[in-house]
Amino acid sequence: MQKKFLTLCAAALLANAGLVQAQVGNGGATYSDVTGKNQWAQLMPQFVDATQNAFTSEALLLTAVGLGDQATALTEQAKGLTRDSAPGQVEQIMTARTSAGTALAAKLATPGLVLEGAAKQQLSEGIDGLVRTIKQYEELSVDLPGMKVQMRGAGAKARTGLFVAKSLPGYVTDAKRELAAMVAYARANTIPVAPEAAALIAP
Repeated sequence: MQKKFLTLCAAALLANAGLVQAQVGNGGATYSDVTGKNQWAQLMPQFVDATQNAFTSEALLLTAVGLGDQATALTEQAKGLTRDSAPGQVEQIMTARTSAGTALAAKLATPGLVLEGAAKQQLSEGIDGLVRTIKQYEELSVDLPGMKVQMRGAGAKARTGLFVAKSLPGYVTDAKRELAAMVAYARANTIPVAPEAAALIAP
């Protein structure tokens, strides 16, 4: 029963990886003509900070399940994400994160996967990091409609920010589904999970 449950969680994460990758390419959310509280120029620095945290968390999770090489490669790729990145660079880097999530899901579906000692701690820390990332993304999402309006009038200099603003809802969905899979695995293997993590994925 436990094995079937974990396999279903991993399958859901794999399916979502394809969905989010498609959202990155097609722009995701639509524009809305309301005024945001934050200036659009704040979006990229805050997005980069949240996403670097996401990559650190992803690397911990990959390492925890024995995918150290993928964790190292992901960490190196994350270094290319800056507030000055072009839309294509952002898309490429976020696609790499989606691929890492796919590898993680496949590993979770491995029969008999058991974590011990340091690996359990890495999983817990990775889950905590995902929680922080989701909160940061959600805080950014509150002002997205207004920031999109501002960026549409800012010309080429706002091109990457506008791309991120359109794609962010998909990134939130991706992170939450990955968190759900990690929490399910942790619970099934008696690894402590913070109540905050469970609250974020509650129906």
